[in-house]
Amino acid sequence: MPKENEQGQEKTEKPTHKRLNEARREGNVPRSMEMNSAAVLIAGMSTLLLFGGWLMNRLMTFSVGIYLRLGEVGVDASNFQGYIKGTAFWLLKSLMPFFLVVAVTGILINLVQIGPLFSTKAVQPKLSKLNPIKGLKNLFNQQAVVRLFTNILKLIVIGFVSYRVVRSAFPQFVPLMDASIGAIFLFLVHTILKVAIWVIAILIIIALLDLVYQRWKYVEMLKMSKQEVKEEHKMMEGDPKLKSKIRQVQFQIAFNTMVKELPNADVIVTNPTHVAVALKYDSDNMDAPRVIGKGMRKLAQKIKAIAREHNIPIVEDPPLARALFKSCDVGDEIPGQFYQDVAEILAQIYQVKGESTPV
Repeated sequence: MPKENEQGQEKTEKPTHKRLNEARREGNVPRSMEMNSAAVLIAGMSTLLLFGGWLMNRLMTFSVGIYLRLGEVGVDASNFQGYIKGTAFWLLKSLMPFFLVVAVTGILINLVQIGPLFSTKAVQPKLSKLNPIKGLKNLFNQQAVVRLFTNILKLIVIGFVSYRVVRSAFPQFVPLMDASIGAIFLFLVHTILKVAIWVIAILIIIALLDLVYQRWKYVEMLKMSKQEVKEEHKMMEGDPKLKSKIRQVQFQIAFNTMVKELPNADVIVTNPTHVAVALKYDSDNMDAPRVIGKGMRKLAQKIKAIAREHNIPIVEDPPLARALFKSCDVGDEIPGQFYQDVAEILAQIYQVKGESTPV
């Protein structure tokens, strides 16, 4: 069932880019914690496989060294703190590759999921978070139920698979009673590794399903009502009435400017009632004839009326009038393909007036 906003309107529309960007700036992004857990586990297991032998040798060397020096070590209040600090520093240095790989993996998997993002809004303190009633509601919301179901599912599946893997190794347990320590160790490592591979495979599948769900849930959460979409478009594009008024003012300014220039036209080319294009040519200041006015229907009639008032020749040439109207804006020089036709018209006009054709 579609969600409703505060005004009771159903949220059926997908979130706009503006809505998504606003949510992202606030730190609200779709992210799967299951994907993070799976990636960190894979990184940790891979690091243990690569550096496990090296780490084991260090631990064995460290342990042997301690036992060999037990008689030399005096544990009292003066040096006990130094032993603890030295041991802690040694363990930290030995486990540093593991910690680094896990930390880098955690950062990279977040970058893969949500891209680069830095937002402090998600961690800013909010008094609403201290509301106990709202906190209780959050414990039983849909997201919490899904997380609980996912965790239970993981425990059941991982427990069952681990049991099946260990059970399949039961026949090998009895011969281990006569095996060497090395053989027992290798058997345990092999079994643990097999369990880990199955667990990782299951976690990857669950993580992918959870990622799909989180992204779907994210879009559902940000869905908008039709009214919200309309309001956003109004804010981005402006009020249609205001835009219409602005266009009218702009048209009136352009029309007034054109009307002032029309008396200077050399000829009006028409079609013969629907289109009118006013042309002007000044050989001293122009490379080609220029369109100083154009219009259709009522505006075309207005242009011709102004032309008659100022005795400007009106020439009927429908193909040329239509072509000039489509290809030229007011203030543009005519394209080269119209030079010949316009030159012939201007030549006839100058001949009638008894003027020489401008070169």
